[in-house]
Amino acid sequence: MFNMDFDIRQIRDYYDTQLQEYDYNQLLSLGVSRHNADFMIEVGIPAQLDIFVFYKIVHFQKCTLGGESFIQIGHYSFSQYGLYLKEGSSALYASSSFHEPHVYKLNQDMKSFFLFYLVRNEVAMQMRQEGKYTTYIYADELRKIYEELDPIAMNNVEGYWSHLIEDYETGL
Repeated sequence: MFNMDFDIRQIRDYYDTQLQEYDYNQLLSLGVSRHNADFMIEVGIPAQLDIFVFYKIVHFQKCTLGGESFIQIGHYSFSQYGLYLKEGSSALYASSSFHEPHVYKLNQDMKSFFLFYLVRNEVAMQMRQEGKYTTYIYADELRKIYEELDPIAMNNVEGYWSHLIEDYETGL
């Protein structure tokens, strides 16, 4: 139903705040993967996107969660649940009280996280323009696209993206 041809740079159209400025070499020296550092420099990361706050590099914090090394790069705007990059990996993680340890894989990398936001907005806009939008149909289409783009992000039933889809399915 939906064209899956996305230019990730379009995500900047949805940024309501200024871009964080990062130094590529400094990102690498902190343990951010080259893949994520490339995205953070080439596309850019906003100070805030929806409910997520992203830190300036001086506020990044290294930490250990469940015996593994992470870099906290942000948090949810309504709580102190964090957003983390796992050292030596491109994966983006989030903390949650529903998980033990209190961290789970949110997306395979920064690009897929921001791509999910782009898809979320673009699909809704196209469905409304075509007069086909209902929350259930929208949820079904998002689930299909998300599972194709980053299946790991959708595996966790207690994860952010699964809950988002569920909210649309139930009309919340």
